[in-house]
Amino acid sequence: MKDTAGRRGASRERIIRAAAKLIIEKGVANTSLADIADEAGISKGTLYYYYPTKGDLVFDISVRHMDHITRTIRSWIAGRGRNESAERVLQMVVETILKSETRGYIHFYLIEEALSGNHESLRHRFTEEYDRWLELIGEGLRLIMEPDTDFTTVSRIILSSIDGLLLQNLLGVGAIPLERVSSYFASNQIARESSPA
Repeated sequence: MKDTAGRRGASRERIIRAAAKLIIEKGVANTSLADIADEAGISKGTLYYYYPTKGDLVFDISVRHMDHITRTIRSWIAGRGRNESAERVLQMVVETILKSETRGYIHFYLIEEALSGNHESLRHRFTEEYDRWLELIGEGLRLIMEPDTDFTTVSRIILSSIDGLLLQNLLGVGAIPLERVSSYFASNQIARESSPA
């Protein structure tokens, strides 16, 4: 049983690596499941066994990529970040996410697929991921902000802002003033916490 699970894991890993390579080279829209099967050295039937749709495969790549970004951010916050200001922590988080253009393209491809109405399961998975990201942001905020902060609202504002900044970055709208954006978030949150009720 363990060998079968190990082989399945290795096959899935090979598929994900092949798909990620092609997506980086050709883009999501120009990469077909047939291309991915060829790159992975497997039949299309085998690929469909693991991933019945391209959206499912791309979603797994996105989740894996986001997990890597999350580990990077958590490690930084647990180490050097503990001694940094809220402004600097927010800046580091946004910078780390914006640097990953491949993840950005995949993210917006998935949003488009989820909104198309043809992929209810993808929309559901996306909703679950956004909930997870909101929790992660909330965890980070608890390390750098006052305990009576409305972490749910602040997390949602930050996540929405990151989505918007990511889209602007991918479109090449112009230089994003991350220091000023982070300063704005941090100072407005601090001002709200210190203002009389």
